[in-house]
Order: sequence, then C-alpha cells, then structure tokens
Amino acid sequence: MPVQPLPASTVILIRDGSRSPEVLMLERHGKSDFLPDMYVFPGGRVEESDYALSDRVQGLTDRGAAALLTTVDPDHAMGFVVAAIRETWEESGILLASRRGSDQLIGGEHAAELSRHRLEVQAGSRSFRDLVESEDLILAADRLAVHGHWITPEAVPRRFDTLFFATLAPPGQLAAHDGVESTDHVWTRPENALEQGREGKLRIIFPTACTLETLVGFDTAEAALAAARERPVVPCLPVFVEKDGERRLTIPEEAGYPRSYEVVGRESG
Repeated sequence: MPVQPLPASTVILIRDGSRSPEVLMLERHGKSDFLPDMYVFPGGRVEESDYALSDRVQGLTDRGAAALLTTVDPDHAMGFVVAAIRETWEESGILLASRRGSDQLIGGEHAAELSRHRLEVQAGSRSFRDLVESEDLILAADRLAVHGHWITPEAVPRRFDTLFFATLAPPGQLAAHDGVESTDHVWTRPENALEQGREGKLRIIFPTACTLETLVGFDTAEAALAAARERPVVPCLPVFVEKDGERRLTIPEEAGYPRSYEVVGRESG
C-alpha cells in the first residue's frame, strides 16, 4: 500500500529583477532526509497548530479558504494557507503579515527583528501563534494565489500532498536561508534556473521545473502573479509510463503546464 501523503504548502516568491521577474529558491541541506541538495521554493508540511490560526488571517475565512482551495479537504484548507505563510517565514525570513489595522506588509527592519525567532519556532520552543500574537500581526493570506497542486508519486516512501502558492515578495524584506534545512538561497530568473538545471548546476525536481516553466516570459512580477491567479488547479500525481522507448514520469495535460512528462529512462537495446 502507498504511504499516505502529508499535507504541505510551498510558496513561489516573485519580485521584479533587472531584466525580468525573479523567484526565490533555497538549496536543501545536503544531509536532509528529504530532497538533499535540491533547489526548491520555501515550504513545508502543515502542522496541527496551523488550523487554529484562522482568527489571525487577513481577508479569508474558513469557508473562503475552502472555496479557494477546491482540490483539498475543505476542513483542512485554512491549514494549507497558514502553513504557506509560516513555512515561508521559517525557511526564508520573509513574512507575509501586517500589523493589525494596517494594510501594509511589515517592513524590512521589523522582519529582520522577527527573523531572530525563526529557529525557536522551528525547534518548537516557541509557537508561531505566540509570535503572531505578541507582535499583533495579521497573516496576509489575501496576497496568495493558488498556483498548483502536486502529490508525491505512490512509489516514493516519503510523500507529500502539496499546494503551490504564488505571491509578490514584500518590498524591503530580505531573504535569508535558515542554515538548518537550507544552506543557500538565490533570487534567479526562472529561465536561468531551468538552464542551470539542464546543465546540472542546480538540482531541480520535476514539479519545481514544471512550475518554473509557467513563470517564463513575463515582463513584470505583477504580470506573472496575475497569470498564476488564472491557472487551472488540477492535482498532479505523477505516474510512470513506458512510451516510444522511454520511461516517463507523466502528469495530466489539463493541469496546464508547458509539458506533461519528464523522461526518466530509456529502454536498452
């Protein structure tokens, strides 16, 4: 029997670069038991405590989250949203939140101060709720666009049921890898990341590459985010098939990615 996938969230942070939009990617620690040395977007698993933070979410009720995230259990939808914001902060130091009563995201100085507490929250010695309440913060869920839904193949022993979100990087906030789960970070044009992946300079898995391909060709970060909001969200559970002498990892064409498979092997002879 396949292992039951754990709920998780990932966030594509987009900003305007000197030539075209850039996204934030983190290098996973080489000794990690999940995707070591891979370049990924910030994210991680949904925690039980995430479901209890709906009272601290801006512009999205539990019912609204269920209506937005139509491919997951409606009772669990808000947990995916909160986890997206919490995990992005834990892994990159960027916090999608504002002071209560303000419509502006917190600035760089405030975010830098809060970053000192990231490892405490990761280690469980302090809760994310405690941090949010002590700083009187509201989580900016209304800034997130649902970009995709990926489920780890059934043959893999450690599986995740992951929602991909996209958002604009808050102006003034600086990214910083945590040094625990990730050992490096880079702002890069999706085109560059894909090219480096093909050249073997960056290790990128299939879902990440497919996501990067949807972000190519935009002039501004706003345009890339607007396109993300219009994407169809179809659960992608990659399956292995044999076709034309190739072993392929395939996803549904209706998911709207530029390609629907990756070649992972070829028949010998």
